[in-house]
Amino acid sequence: MTEEMKPSESPRALLSFWSLPNDVALNILARISRIHHPSLSLVSKRFKSILSSRELDVTRTLMDKTEKQIYLYLKFRRHTKPCWFALTPGPDQKLKQLPSFPYEHHPDSPTVVSSGSEIYLIGGLVNHRRSRRVFVLDCRCQKWRKLPEMRVPRGSYAAAGFIDGKLYVLGGRESSGEVYDPKSGTWEPYMMNIQKDVMLGNFGYFVTNTCFIAEEKILCRVVNHLGSSFLTWCDLGDKMGWRQIKGLEGLFPVPPDFVSVASPEGGRRLTVWWVSYQKEDDLVLVSEIEIWCAEISFQLRSREEVYGVVEWSKVLHAMNRSETGGVISLLSSAIVNL
Repeated sequence: MTEEMKPSESPRALLSFWSLPNDVALNILARISRIHHPSLSLVSKRFKSILSSRELDVTRTLMDKTEKQIYLYLKFRRHTKPCWFALTPGPDQKLKQLPSFPYEHHPDSPTVVSSGSEIYLIGGLVNHRRSRRVFVLDCRCQKWRKLPEMRVPRGSYAAAGFIDGKLYVLGGRESSGEVYDPKSGTWEPYMMNIQKDVMLGNFGYFVTNTCFIAEEKILCRVVNHLGSSFLTWCDLGDKMGWRQIKGLEGLFPVPPDFVSVASPEGGRRLTVWWVSYQKEDDLVLVSEIEIWCAEISFQLRSREEVYGVVEWSKVLHAMNRSETGGVISLLSSAIVNL
């Protein structure tokens, strides 16, 4: 026993956190919510390094300790370029801008889907032409990469979804489908007889992106028509076309600016995103902008009727007019697990 150690102290009490085996330290840190990571990163450079490491991400995934994080593709002013933002977790939510898109052209109106910690941009328009390109954002390191190009170019409103780790893509002004296998890194045709009018939509309607529910062989999307907004669906196996999902009447008291519908878990629940504008007393100037999200489960009661149930609906983020400089546009959105 040294002179500095008091009789009541044990050597174990003097051990530092970093004297623990590396796997034990990772196990402890993986249990801490990402809300506290910014504060912990200030403790030391080593804390900052391990909190941003791939090893911690892998440990959190293996321990089922991942948390959902929201990413938004926003355009703030009329003459500025859109940017991707992460909505920081916790009660004091803020928008954290991501590094600029590293490639020459960010596609307009791509299909956006998420899987795990990654966001996929599929097709869309580049210089007003349909694109074969697919980009992936790894949200763990906030870096983009390219996937092999699709077999055919796909424009706005293609349907996409992940089933058993494979990416299925339908439509986008094409009646054909294809599937991407990450293990082989190749696209193959997805053999399904799809009515072309199902993919092209109806004249006079503004249609947002389309969600593919592969388990049921159906598509879901949002339609704005004559001041009304509603969810629609169609069965790829018949020629009935698009029909309204029932049971959601009154969900949207004011016709909102719809953005997207997605199935982030690849199952039978949808997330629907939209923007709502709160106006001042004169009903002209916008006082507050709210970004909403709702989760909707659905029941396929027959091949002719689908009913929706709202599991939850809430404001994800609100901004006043001084923060945005006016009306904003929410162009895309995604939920990932980190």
